[in-house]
Amino acid sequence: MRKLKNLVCVLFAIFAASSLFAAGYKVESFTGKVTYESAPGKWIAVEQGQELSASTVIQTSVNSSLILTLDGAKINIKAMQKGTIESLASATSGNTGIKKGASLKGSGVAAGSDKTSKSVVTASSRASEAKEDYEWDE
Repeated sequence: MRKLKNLVCVLFAIFAASSLFAAGYKVESFTGKVTYESAPGKWIAVEQGQELSASTVIQTSVNSSLILTLDGAKINIKAMQKGTIESLASATSGNTGIKKGASLKGSGVAAGSDKTSKSVVTASSRASEAKEDYEWDE
């Protein structure tokens, strides 16, 4: 009986320590319909200022977004996303897309290069080139 009591105390201590040091994401703002799964199959709307754990499954609908904060860092989760906060946050942190208003810092083309780019290849231009390769009896 004493061993069982000690085991329960140790498990409680581990649970308390993990909940104290778990990452707490705070809902800064959201637009549209954003829900989280409180129990299997039960979805509840998020509220501004709410704290969510990293393992919380969230879902954003069409035209929705969610901005979370963690230790002063902002995390933006866009529309039509579903998954744990941790997985969605790590997916958005590696976003290296081109931002509006960005300027070109460098180019792989040599400065004195005399190469020019050809026009964009389209289906009709490919068809025209294929037509030139064959003799047609009209």
